[in-house]
Amino acid sequence: MVMKRVAAFIGFSMAVTLLTLNIVPYNITWFILLFVMILFIVSLLFKNIRREKVLPITFGSMLIACLIFITVMQCSVLPQKALENQMTDVQFKIVDVEEKTDSGYIYTIKTSSINILSAPQNIRLKIKSDFKIEADYYDNIKGVLVFYNYTDSAFDSYGDYAENIFIRAKLIQIKGITAEYSKPISYYFLCIRLAVKEKFINSFEPEKAGLALSLFTGDKSELNEDIKELFKVCGISHMTAVSGLHISLICLLIYYFLRRIKIPLMPVTFITLCVLSVYSGVCGYSKSVLRSGIMVTVVIFARLINNKADILNSLGFAVFIMCLNPFAVTDASALFTVTAVVGLSIIKPAYDEKIRPKNKILCYFYDGVFATISVLAATFPVAWLLFGKISLIAIVINFIAIPILELILISLIFLTVFYSNGVLAYIPQCAADFLLDLLINISSFFRDNFSVLYIDISEGIVGVSIAGILLFCGISLLVSYKINLKILSLFISAVIVLTTVFCVYNHKNNVYFTIGDNGGIVIYDKDCIVAFDIDDSSDYYLLCSKTKYKSVIIIGSDEYESKIRNVFPDARFEKYDFSEIYLNDNICIKNSGESIYAIVFDKHFKISDDCVTIGEQKFFRNIYERFGEKGDVTFIAAEDSYLQLEGG
Repeated sequence: MVMKRVAAFIGFSMAVTLLTLNIVPYNITWFILLFVMILFIVSLLFKNIRREKVLPITFGSMLIACLIFITVMQCSVLPQKALENQMTDVQFKIVDVEEKTDSGYIYTIKTSSINILSAPQNIRLKIKSDFKIEADYYDNIKGVLVFYNYTDSAFDSYGDYAENIFIRAKLIQIKGITAEYSKPISYYFLCIRLAVKEKFINSFEPEKAGLALSLFTGDKSELNEDIKELFKVCGISHMTAVSGLHISLICLLIYYFLRRIKIPLMPVTFITLCVLSVYSGVCGYSKSVLRSGIMVTVVIFARLINNKADILNSLGFAVFIMCLNPFAVTDASALFTVTAVVGLSIIKPAYDEKIRPKNKILCYFYDGVFATISVLAATFPVAWLLFGKISLIAIVINFIAIPILELILISLIFLTVFYSNGVLAYIPQCAADFLLDLLINISSFFRDNFSVLYIDISEGIVGVSIAGILLFCGISLLVSYKINLKILSLFISAVIVLTTVFCVYNHKNNVYFTIGDNGGIVIYDKDCIVAFDIDDSSDYYLLCSKTKYKSVIIIGSDEYESKIRNVFPDARFEKYDFSEIYLNDNICIKNSGESIYAIVFDKHFKISDDCVTIGEQKFFRNIYERFGEKGDVTFIAAEDSYLQLEGG
């Protein structure tokens, strides 16, 4: 079995090692390298260990991961970080679709010349601009940039490190633009993506067009913020990132269609891989697309040689390719994709052997529900590590939404192919329009009625529980080479009960102060809740994710008043002309005329228009200014204890 799954051992060993290296301080990585090198040498010296092959392969993979990480840090990351605070002339090209923000534009560029002695050349980075750059993609642009460092952690880079972007810059001035007539092939893929975007915009209402574009190409530039939050609360955000589901559906649909019309296997394989290559290019060769493409390629070639592909081995090979970039393992989509496949290929089959019904109708419902539960269980540690929240709504809604997504993708494929023919395009356009509307309405129904199932799991005890479960599994594998499902289920049940009791106890004694993605503030304990500036969908859902309270006070949230009253009918709305609001012994809000203070126990939070100040630390209310943070920022205050920062 070991030799059959060599790729799985190599890929997962490298991934776990790189996750560790990205978490610990960089100076510790040298000690980890030394330790792993010693383990690898020892595994080769002892004959019995060497004959088993497991440990040498594992330690060798870990050693390779350490060497890759340190090499990239020394040769790429640190030299680029050295550009911080420097202003200079830079020649560059725009290499991806720009992002429009409230304050201007964000461009992904590739430099060809940086006018600083010993500066790294030919690097990718993102630049902020107050104005639109009037140049075509891959034209030569000369401008003045100021470089700045926005994070020292790959986990806090919003996926930039995984895209080999380690520093950002501000565009000060454009000095000249020279048209480039010899474009690379990636330029034409960009043109195809823009053409698809134009087709969808012309075919659907703005809200549906943005969703269609996101579902089909992974481009979220037109995706409505309400839809983003809606899908997040419902646990179906994975649909808006092109991944294995999308790749498998499109490629296997073409594969089986061509086989059905009796085309030989070799041409079918070639055509399918060509379609995969083009579709990946249209999606910008994103990390999730490349991972999925590798797995689908392995499956197709396995069919070509009449051999059944091993899912874990295919996944391990994809993970190995991913680990050639040492920061790819910090990308949320990568972690969710890999752990989801692990859930489907290990957790679900283990329970299938015990409880899968024989009735075909019951099997259909069983597979839908248990597939989602298996994915949730496998991705739970990632959700805790990166977001601190999980949506149990996904258990039900994925069962409904995924078939709808499959039909949407098929409709969009036909719409894209036959767009120029009005008659042939009309039917898929109507079908896609109906299905997009259906998906939005179903998600809205679940959000409005079951948002209480969007659960906060950011407590530290949850992380300890996850570590305990993983440790239990690891010890079981070492001792008996298998995991007893009955004992594991009992252990998990005990952990859940103890964790729940601890969390309930903490909830009764703690006060939580949360700064939302878009500036809203929610302060609450077990009895009461006070919220500031709930004026957009993101912060509205942050507020509504809380349970019912005896006392609810909303300050400065006129735009969402009617919606908030639907959730909290007894809420009291206040303007900013109050002097003092006393909620209970734990929370008091004071307005001095110049500043507003939230006094939580003996901790003072100064609330300004742009930030929240605690002592000498500032936490910006606009996430685009909050570099180094991940989403909502939550402070946990307890009587007679230090202030604890969670999330972010």
